[in-house]
Amino acid sequence: MTPLEIIKSFVDGSLPPAEFERMLNNDAALHTALEASFTLPAYVNEPDLYTFLIGQQYANIESVFNVQVILSDFLKSQGVEHVPSKKYEELFNLLLKVQPKWLALPFDYLSALLERAPSQQPKALQAWLKETIASEFRCLKSAPKWLQAPAWPIENGKPLVFVGQLDVSALSHDSSQAYVFFDETTGTFQTLKQSC
Repeated sequence: MTPLEIIKSFVDGSLPPAEFERMLNNDAALHTALEASFTLPAYVNEPDLYTFLIGQQYANIESVFNVQVILSDFLKSQGVEHVPSKKYEELFNLLLKVQPKWLALPFDYLSALLERAPSQQPKALQAWLKETIASEFRCLKSAPKWLQAPAWPIENGKPLVFVGQLDVSALSHDSSQAYVFFDETTGTFQTLKQSC
């Protein structure tokens, strides 16, 4: 595929985000094409489109949707006719409705959930997703209060159980929290630290 065909395939939804990211990192012709003159939106600080794209998180639906919108504009600037898939926008909007503030669902986890959904009718799907997320992202007491972006660990497609968090600021120069999670499959604990 040519670089513009790769971009078009991602924008029309036929090339999955993870595969696009792999190509972005390994295809020299795609790299060169994305460094072409193109006016990025004002909120983008990177000097060119390629630099912006390699800094995105392709497991995050918000990033995927944002990349799709910008690449659609890039294709228009190159005179390439295309029809952007509504999939990423719909997933992003659905995610805004069902995701708790203390959670950032990875794209692959959300996609797997949608495949398991008993109904694709909007209201039934939304209710099922809320219920499933609440039952799969379990907390012994209360939900984590993240200092930075939510980083709930998922192992083999299964969220770990949140045990609790500790203030560990005395061990560093910043406000710091340690988050403890339990993996029921292996019987082990996993600890994450965030500082600000």
